[in-house]
Order: sequence, then C-alpha cells, then structure tokens
Amino acid sequence: MDNYIERLKNKIKIKKFDSNQPIGAWIFVVILNIVGFAGYFYLKVNHIQLSN
Repeated sequence: MDNYIERLKNKIKIKKFDSNQPIGAWIFVVILNIVGFAGYFYLKVNHIQLSN
C-alpha cells in the first residue's frame, strides 16, 4: 500500500518547468484555449447553433 501511495504522490506532484521550453508559446496556447472556451460558452448562452 505504501508503494501505491508513493507512486500516486509522484504522479500528482507539480514538476518544475524546463528552462528550454518556449514560455511565450505556452502562454499563447493557454490564452487560445481560454478564448475558445469563452466563445463556446457565449454561443451556448445565446442559443446560437453553428450546424444546420
């Protein structure tokens, strides 16, 4: 049981960002996802259908 808990903690643990990753690209992707979800909810709230 202890082994299971340790493996679960290792999976959940927040890892440090790699300094070689392009931070600007990640920020762009996150913002694009937020805009996409906001647009989806806007369409749902206003009952706008994109299909025929």
